[in-house]
Amino acid sequence: MSGPDLLFLAHRIPYPPNKGDKIRSWNILRHLARNYRVHLGCFVDDPADDANRAVLENLCASCCFTRLRRDLGRVRSLAGLLTGAPLTLGYFHDASLARWARQTVAEAKIRRIFVFCSSMAQYVMGEHGAGMRRVIDFVDVDSDKWRQYAEAKRGFARWLYGRESRTLLAFERRAAAEADANLFVSAAEAALFGRLAPEVQSR
Repeated sequence: MSGPDLLFLAHRIPYPPNKGDKIRSWNILRHLARNYRVHLGCFVDDPADDANRAVLENLCASCCFTRLRRDLGRVRSLAGLLTGAPLTLGYFHDASLARWARQTVAEAKIRRIFVFCSSMAQYVMGEHGAGMRRVIDFVDVDSDKWRQYAEAKRGFARWLYGRESRTLLAFERRAAAEADANLFVSAAEAALFGRLAPEVQSR
């Protein structure tokens, strides 16, 4: 572990690489760890993955593993109905992870951030990301997935999913505008986001 310090945030622990998003996040993390002292902050949604923490602890300069409790996440997400925020952000918000990220950035004097999945960008936006180089890997355009879900539903579910699509897209556009570069899993996803957020096509 040598080189400049870098903060890596992921919505799911990037090991073991046994499913699509974890294969991608693991390979990116492993690549970055060759040139940076990586500080990893992530959620653990499967208790079985606890057994794999040592692999990441040996690879990274520091790690913060936060348990993702789906029931609590759903409760937190409901606050978005009152504030106008996407439910996704509440689901993936954790005060202890936010504190760890701020403290790590301050103590390690971090100026480089890699965000895996748009929902994790909330931790390093605005004043918490000012003056830093930020790259966001959106992977897919999540807001468009919610649009597709809405089209397949009726009644309240159609309204709720449509709302999530609109509010999440607004957030994605703000996050992309603050980032230095934005990545997607394919040219098709990048082109889709370019149409939805033409103001950030250059990024």
